[in-house]
Amino acid sequence: MKKTTSILLPLLFVATVFANCTPKEEKDNTPVLALLLYANDQLSGNCAIVTRNSTTSYSASLNSVPKGGCKINSTKAEVEASYNTQKTNVVAFFTKAGSSCDAVTTAFNNSVNTLITNTNNTDDATFAASVEKQRAFSIGNLVTESTNTLKAAGRTDAQIAATSPASLDEMFFVTAISTAGNAGVAACVTALKALNQAAADALTSTPPTKVALSSCTYGSAQPATSKCATLNSEF
Repeated sequence: MKKTTSILLPLLFVATVFANCTPKEEKDNTPVLALLLYANDQLSGNCAIVTRNSTTSYSASLNSVPKGGCKINSTKAEVEASYNTQKTNVVAFFTKAGSSCDAVTTAFNNSVNTLITNTNNTDDATFAASVEKQRAFSIGNLVTESTNTLKAAGRTDAQIAATSPASLDEMFFVTAISTAGNAGVAACVTALKALNQAAADALTSTPPTKVALSSCTYGSAQPATSKCATLNSEF
């Protein structure tokens, strides 16, 4: 996610350049256009975190993180930074929702802080072995990539066709809603959904019409019912 932030900075710079320049036919805007195209590319797509279970079994966790932020956190410091980024973005929704989410906020912060502590307390060899078993790959669309998994879960072709990937912000939003729901704090869930009822409906309907997280598998040991659409030999 740090990469996503860093990409936005040159994009804002380009916007400033466009706003303050005087158009002249002889000016070559190729570098500027190339930067815009690169930024757009990096902010598109989704991410697959693949775990090697064995030489014949690979599982992919698919999420809404765009291409530019799709990476494996290879150090404990990077894992901690990632957890803190997620915490900040989810808690922002709790804060907007008001006091009905105070208890959920405290519990969520404590849970994330525990995950950070556990990571930092993991011995280096165990941490390195875990990192070695994972790879990150950019994918075009997490819904398309996990079509077989969605079908196996009971979705029809029509329902899948009507489903789209959630944005990164919507991924944090639905995480907040799910956290409050799992905690059994209905008032917080209601307050959160009221922040953006349309998005909440799309993310929490049965089945959702927007998906922030999904999964698929590949490898000869995996069944066809969960096979990924394009990931099949990458690692």
